[in-house]
Amino acid sequence: MPSPSLPTRGLLTGLGLLAVACALTACSRTAPADTARAENQILISVGLEPSSLDPHRNTGSSESSIISALWDPLVDWNADISAVEPAAAQSWEISPDGRTYTFHLDPRNRWSNGDPVTAQQWVESLIRFVTPSLAAELAVKAYPIVGVEDYFNGRTTDPSTLGIHAPDDHTLVLTLREPTAGFLGMLTAYPWLPVHFPSVRAAGDPYSLSTNFTRPGELVTNGPYKLTDWRPNQYVEVTRNPHYPREVEADSIRFFAIDSLDAEERAFRTGQLHLTNGVPSHKIAIYREANDPALRITPRVATSYISFNTTRPPFDDVRVRQAFSLALDRRQLADAVIRTGAPPSYAFVGPVPGHTPGTVLTESVTEARRLLAEAGYPDGAGFPSVEYLYNTNERNRQIGEAIQQMWKVNLGVDVTLHNQEWKVFLDSRQQQAFDLARGSWLPWTPEPIELYELMKGDSGTNNSGWVHADYDALYEEARRTVDPAAREALYHQMDAILAEEMPVIPYAYYAVTRLVDPRIDNWRQNILELTPWRLVGFKTTD
Repeated sequence: MPSPSLPTRGLLTGLGLLAVACALTACSRTAPADTARAENQILISVGLEPSSLDPHRNTGSSESSIISALWDPLVDWNADISAVEPAAAQSWEISPDGRTYTFHLDPRNRWSNGDPVTAQQWVESLIRFVTPSLAAELAVKAYPIVGVEDYFNGRTTDPSTLGIHAPDDHTLVLTLREPTAGFLGMLTAYPWLPVHFPSVRAAGDPYSLSTNFTRPGELVTNGPYKLTDWRPNQYVEVTRNPHYPREVEADSIRFFAIDSLDAEERAFRTGQLHLTNGVPSHKIAIYREANDPALRITPRVATSYISFNTTRPPFDDVRVRQAFSLALDRRQLADAVIRTGAPPSYAFVGPVPGHTPGTVLTESVTEARRLLAEAGYPDGAGFPSVEYLYNTNERNRQIGEAIQQMWKVNLGVDVTLHNQEWKVFLDSRQQQAFDLARGSWLPWTPEPIELYELMKGDSGTNNSGWVHADYDALYEEARRTVDPAAREALYHQMDAILAEEMPVIPYAYYAVTRLVDPRIDNWRQNILELTPWRLVGFKTTD
């Protein structure tokens, strides 16, 4: 999820913030959270104005939260992320060789307009996801499927050659080139969701970037909710899908775009939200000391990092990249700046169940200065002007300023800071229009392969321009290695390459901080911070 997941976006100001305040309060004296509860409506901030609700083109975490209320995947994670459980598929089988996945769809599944959801529609949707003209950044996730890599890269043009088939209305078969670690868990994520082709075609070419089929009244989905309102820079509202076959707790949800953590916290404290997207760092200790039950802190599998643009000077020199990493004080960042409980990261992929990093990064100002001098910039002399790019958010700014100061004091180099609104920021990263840029990825599975894939040479999420043949070969071997111990050994070799080449600087892992109204029921806390929206509602008593 960037964050992948990239979880922050531009700051609302002036009339935009006033509009959100009015939307929250409905210009009344009754606390909106109380009014909404009486109407069985949940009010939550997702922090950011969504860039797209097209599941095949999305890469953001705020969007994914809304998308997960609108669509059902084939399978979903259970409460403790230990296994997947049925969702749109009632059951499934995996062939003994680990290559063929057969899903049996729930025949009760209906689109939000009442149409039945068929296996052929899943086929059409997955083919859309990997069609070259759509240019889906995450299409690489489908490369394990037979024929997809050649199809997405234009080497073949016949979609019938892909390992995506529907032998009947309620059976979907996915055939892989070889066994793939974590593949079933990946199917819980938004790129694998179905779209309703008749409504997509009514909006335009299903395979065109310009087609917008996600407007209220036009978007047709298969999940517990349907889209009923979208007011830009204010909120997205979803209401119960009357054709959904399973129980749904809340009648509606409003997802507010409030990307000021202070504004979120004030809105919660004054009864205008049931859930926040985060908590200001300087307020976390206050809630902790008060032992406030609203404060939820959840360790989450994810990594925050800094990407180098390795395609141009000065960061095409590995010595400069290593120096910039060695000069950081990650513990100070975690304790004095981030302050969410997120630990500092000394490896790109951190400890998760079944995995421990094989190479741990070190910090040394002395060694950093030596390497920078060796690269031709003694004490920073002659170092070119470079810029650190981040998406607009107060915590991102604070982190950027702290890093900027560390590089100035420890290396003698000047780095300017530049912030961009979320959509522009994503484009800048994708086009490599940066020197240094913040990044983060919130994976869909606890299997480390997903985070390692971020740095694969052909990954749509690798914006650094770094390509390493040995790393890519190790990744491919790890992906098809079924034995966990053997796969872990390959991960350790990849750790060593990342530590030596330093295309990105990991600086923190994740802890998600939220304020949750104690009256909210069934809000789950787990290492992927996933909660099926259909289960979230209100307790029957205070």
